[in-house]
Amino acid sequence: MQNNSHEIARQIRQQFFVFRNGLLADNLRNSGDCHKMIFGLNLIQIVDIAKLFNKDELVATELWKSKDTRECRLIAPMLYPTESFSEDIAMQWISEIENHEIADNLCHKLLRNTSFAAQLCNKLTMGNEIEQYVSMRLATNLLIINKAIDIDTLKLFAESQLSSKSIHTLSVAKGLLEAISDLE
Repeated sequence: MQNNSHEIARQIRQQFFVFRNGLLADNLRNSGDCHKMIFGLNLIQIVDIAKLFNKDELVATELWKSKDTRECRLIAPMLYPTESFSEDIAMQWISEIENHEIADNLCHKLLRNTSFAAQLCNKLTMGNEIEQYVSMRLATNLLIINKAIDIDTLKLFAESQLSSKSIHTLSVAKGLLEAISDLE
């Protein structure tokens, strides 16, 4: 089974080569993207590639471990079966997030669909900067799909982040507060 998952991951990487976009890759590099390998695919292309393959924990894990390749990190959450994604694995993946694009995608494509998403959201409010960012991004996702969440606690947390020096954290805090006010 290990060889099969390795072969599937290789096929996925081949798809990245087919759709690579040097101009977009160069723009991402020049904008400071931290990955050594950037194929320059947009998210819609990555979603389309993910649809060609079955969800598979081993394949998703292998792709996630490809920390140097942007597209591998983006497709991995799309291929991990939600029902076998545990809170421990979620915390491990969150600790390995290297930028906000990866965090946003992980929240949208996988974390929000887990049974423990709301609890994770609350747990991450006490973490480091990227964990707090994930908490607010995940909370926004949960509000959008009408999943139960402690709105009062998250509102207080988002308000406390309005003084953040991080442009990303500030932006997501404002977005979360807007989403909460739309519900009130």
